[in-house]
Parts: sequence; C-alpha cells; structure tokens
Amino acid sequence: MKLNDKLKSFFEDEKKQNIVLYICVAVIILLWLPLAFTKNLAYDQGYTIAMVRHSFKDIIRLCSNDVHSPLYYFIAKIFYHIFLNNIFGTKICSLVFMGIYFWLLAVPFKKEFGFRMSITMIILSGLLPTFLTHNTEPRMYAMAITSFSAVCFLGYKLAKEFKVSYAVWFFIASVFSTYIHTYTMLCTVFVYFFLAIAIIVNKEDRKRKITWFLVNAVVVSLCYLPWLFSLVSQFGKKAEGINTEYDSMYFVKDILYEFFSSISYPKDWQVWLWLGIVFISLVFLIIFKSKYIKYVSLTYIMLFVVSFIGIFLSVNNSPCFLGRYVSCAAPLILFAVAAGLNEMKMKVLYVVIFLMAFVPGALVYRDRVRYEYEKGIDDYLAYAESNFAPDDAIVYADLHNNYLSVYYDENYSFIYGFEDDFNPFENDETFIEKEQLERVAGNVYLICFDNKNPGWFLECDYEKAYGFHFLYYDFSIYRIYNFR
Repeated sequence: MKLNDKLKSFFEDEKKQNIVLYICVAVIILLWLPLAFTKNLAYDQGYTIAMVRHSFKDIIRLCSNDVHSPLYYFIAKIFYHIFLNNIFGTKICSLVFMGIYFWLLAVPFKKEFGFRMSITMIILSGLLPTFLTHNTEPRMYAMAITSFSAVCFLGYKLAKEFKVSYAVWFFIASVFSTYIHTYTMLCTVFVYFFLAIAIIVNKEDRKRKITWFLVNAVVVSLCYLPWLFSLVSQFGKKAEGINTEYDSMYFVKDILYEFFSSISYPKDWQVWLWLGIVFISLVFLIIFKSKYIKYVSLTYIMLFVVSFIGIFLSVNNSPCFLGRYVSCAAPLILFAVAAGLNEMKMKVLYVVIFLMAFVPGALVYRDRVRYEYEKGIDDYLAYAESNFAPDDAIVYADLHNNYLSVYYDENYSFIYGFEDDFNPFENDETFIEKEQLERVAGNVYLICFDNKNPGWFLECDYEKAYGFHFLYYDFSIYRIYNFR
C-alpha cells in the first residue's frame, strides 16, 4: 500500500482522527502553559489584579463607572482565590477558557463540520496572533472568544434544527457573551438578528422556533437590563468633554494589528501574510461555490458593522474602541479560512498557507515568552524593599505606571490623572494639589516613564534615584521635594 493510501486510511478512522485532534490541542496547551505561571503584567492586566482583590459588591460598583461589565472579574476572582491569591490564578482562568474553546473545535465542531475543518481551525487558532496574545492574559478576551464561539455554533445548530439542549446552552452562552464585554454583546445581538432571519426563512417547525426564539431573546434581554442602564451612563460620562485625536484609519490598523501581528517586529508584512491567507480562502470559497459562503458573508458583515459602530463613536464622540474589543470574532475569521481551505485540493498550497500563518505566530510566541520571563519587576521590588521607608509615599505620574502598586503597596501612594470612582488600586488617592504631598512625613518618590520627569506636571526639585526596564517600558524613580 502506498504512503498516501496509508495516510488516507489512517485519517478516515474516526478514533484516530480524535487522537490526532487531542494531540494537537494538548501540544498547543502545553506550549501555552508556561506563559501562565508568571507574575509579569502590563497595565490592563494589573487593573484586573487590583479588581479581583475587591469584594464582589465593590467590583460591581467599580465596573459601573468603567467600560467593562463585571462577569469576567467575578470568575477571575474565583480563580485568583483558588490559586491562593496568586497572580497566575487569573492567567490560568484565561487558559481554562481557551481549553474549552479547543474542546468545542475538537468535539461538537468536528462532528458538525468534519475532521479537516476541525484540525485546520485548531492549528490556525494555535498560530493566530490574537489568540497567542490573549491565551493566558488576565483579561476578559479569552472568555469572550470562547463564549461567543459557543453562541455562533449553537445559533448555527438551532437554525438547522430545534433541540431543547441546544436552546438551553445557547441561552447560557448568550448571557455569558453579553456580560463579558460590551462589543461581545453587540456581536451577540447580530447573531440573534441573523438567527431570526434564518428561522423566518426556513418554514420547517417555524412556529415552535419563533416562540422559543422570542422567549429566549426576552429573557436574555431582561438578564442584561440591569447593566444596560450602567452602559448608557458610562457612554454619557465618557462623552463629556473628551475628544480623540485619532482618525478612522488608526482604528482600522489597530484591528488588523490586533488580529494578525506581533508587537516587537514590523507589523505590516505580518498583516499582509494573514490578509493573503484570508484572500486565498475567499477565492476558493467563491470558485467552488462553498455551502458555507453565506455564513462567511454574515461574519464579515457583523465584523464590519460592529467595528464601524465603535470607530464612529470613538472618532465623533469619545474614545471607546480598540482592535482587541472585537477579538471575539477571530474564530469566525478562522472559520472562513478553514471553509476555503476545505475546498482546496492542492496539498502544496495547503502547506504553504500553514507556513504563512506559522511565521507571525512564532514571532508572537517568542515575544510572549520573553515578556513573561523578563526580570525587570524583580529589580524594582528589590529597590523598593531596600529604599522605601514606612513613612515614604509614592506618586504615580501616569495611568499606565500606577499598576506597579499591584506588586508593591506597602507605601501610601498618589495617582495623577485617575478618577477615584473607577480606581481599583488600594492604599492611594488621586493627586490633585501639592498640599497633599506636604502632609507626607517621609520622602516622596515619583515613578514615571523614562522619557518624562516630574516637572511635566508638578513644580518641584527632584533627583533621579533609580531606573529599570519592565516589559514594554523604561521607568524612572525620582525623589521629589520643595514643592512649589
């Protein structure tokens, strides 16, 4: 028997197919696992740690003044305490949800769409830069990817046939998606809209489906209603006197960079590689008149409209959109690619496309390993423990360096430019006037980025005491005095 015939025979065996899928998932999770057992955090991730240290009641209060709903923080808080209040507990939380996502691809997705589509989705998910960014990140995006993927898959199943089990899980996934993130909620609304059209067009068991759909939609809406008032209030608050200097193309590029590129290397060629993959898959979808082309079309319509809403509000009202906010739609883009590759018979081109995806993925993974195991925070902690006395105070001069207090909060601190009503960091207050610093019994230290100094917002004398590099930033620590 020829090698091709042996391989074909091997992959036609369902048990062997499952073994291959499970091995692929296991390899990906094992490669991602070392990224979880570290304490390194960027600003937004430090914000998460500060949030989960609060009570559930306080999380609701803080979220009601910020732009995120509280469900993610509730779940992350549980993981944080399960892992004995360690930072990596929140990273494991994200990895667990990514594991659920891969289970969806390996089991129900494979049963519905076949082995080839399943393994393509799994491998590309392991290589897509946005997955490699959020896989262990202590933020809500891994959870959003998983819950929204479940919404889409179950919506697809319900459009074909009604089952109570599908309906129940669709409801649960929908509640998760609406409460995970505002833009995941908007994407979920589009799934409901598309599902409603499918139910109306398909006459089979239509009355029963419409009844179920209306009940489901009303109950999900009622579940979200308590947070809807907070959402409207948040947009109202942020719109007051805030303008963004960014134009529409800034946000379009941010979406492309979020989905398809690493941080430390030139982004454009990585984006073009992935856009080439998307284009090739669309060509095969159209040429071979794939049965999935209508679902792919709906994917791009949804992504375009939701992104347009966010960009329009950000340019014309107040900044409320970033590329990562629509990362929940990444699996749908991969579905479009997998559907196109499913039509392709040229094995060489199939391999070339995986190699095209591998290069940006490998670069992002290299970035993640380097950043997760960088020792800059240890240098800072060693300095702080040796030099900060109990009566000293720390001034954080920027929103994106005050998160260092997550690591070291022994000293009272002041935060410049952070409103108290959505400040989750403890043992601090917002810096407003120099008289606050004059009450400090000991020394006052200011931490800012290396390209700034205390004079940019505070008239005083100062001397540089220490500097260190951590993740993407160079920090300077100044001792400040003689406030004027």
